[in-house]
Amino acid sequence: MKRHLPNLLSALRLALAPAMVLEAAAGGSRRWFLILFGAALLTDAFDGFLARRLHAITDLGRRLDSWGDYVMTAAAVTGIWLLWPDTMRREWPWFVTTVVGCFAIVIYGLLRWRRVLGYHTVLAKAMVFLLPLAVVVLLAGRSAAPFHLAVALQVLCGLEEMAIAFLLPGYSGEMPSLWHAVRRRRDQAGREKP
Repeated sequence: MKRHLPNLLSALRLALAPAMVLEAAAGGSRRWFLILFGAALLTDAFDGFLARRLHAITDLGRRLDSWGDYVMTAAAVTGIWLLWPDTMRREWPWFVTTVVGCFAIVIYGLLRWRRVLGYHTVLAKAMVFLLPLAVVVLLAGRSAAPFHLAVALQVLCGLEEMAIAFLLPGYSGEMPSLWHAVRRRRDQAGREKP
């Protein structure tokens, strides 16, 4: 049962996303929306950690984690649009940029390999913490600067993942960074030479 816990956490994140949207669409409270969002973020923080700790890393787990991230991102943006319309009107270019930065790799992977790519780079793992914290600061009415910085890092993360996808000749699972992808490509080319 323990080995299935990481996948169950990812599945819970997938279930929390529609609950977030329903809470926001029903004119629910910002507080409950943030509680659901926080719970979804906690599942994201722990599913990968537990998968490594329990030696339960699987391709299914990577896909569930990636789908959970993308669905949660869409739900968060939708909820913010419904519950914080003034913030969304003021910051819409930044929200659009982060959504494009997040989903460009999804679209590319689906078109090229008919799979959602889940490289789980070091930068992507950092963004799991940085972007939501910056969003909370923004929604609390504080400075937008942390959010803008996080969006810039999200764009860099998206560019790194696109570069990895262009560089590797086929679908690959986890890839910590572009440097690792370059090294893998060089190693593969060395093995192919007679």
